[in-house]
Amino acid sequence: MNQPTKNQFLASCLSYVVTLALGILFTAKPDILVTICLYAGIALLVAAAGLVIAYFVKKREIAVLMVYGIMAAIAGVLLIILPGLLKFLIPIFFGAWILLSSVSGMYRNFTFRSDHHFWWIGLILSTLGAGLGIYIITRPMTVMDSTIRLIGIALIVFAVLRLVSLFMARHYFTAPSTGDVIDVTPHKD
Repeated sequence: MNQPTKNQFLASCLSYVVTLALGILFTAKPDILVTICLYAGIALLVAAAGLVIAYFVKKREIAVLMVYGIMAAIAGVLLIILPGLLKFLIPIFFGAWILLSSVSGMYRNFTFRSDHHFWWIGLILSTLGAGLGIYIITRPMTVMDSTIRLIGIALIVFAVLRLVSLFMARHYFTAPSTGDVIDVTPHKD
């Protein structure tokens, strides 16, 4: 069984800090989503062009490059032309993600009841997160900015909970793995 490494701990910390920053950004400026859609659409079109070029450079050996290129181009065009569609779909997808994460958090915190004295705090916060997820899923058309703000608040709560859980479990992380380094120095025989 592989033990988690300190590098994995730092990577997890970084991902939760990015999640926290996105939550703060969505809470403070919900209309930023349209701008994000535009830049994501442009990035997908650039990636699509790269995939199509790679398909022809590889002399059509890897057909999946063309398929991914077409899919990325379609997604990029849709993000640029219909950013409102994403603004409608994101609350539904995020609501489902928040609901599923919160339900798993409720289960995890319930199983911690014999190990931690304050397990019920995580259970209460996860239950609130589940309620927030249900609210977002059932009311995506209500004022979109408030929905995006709720998503931001949920991201903040999720990131804080995960950071707290990560630091509570930091003793499970071992020294950096030495198997990650590849030795490419030539050997004299």
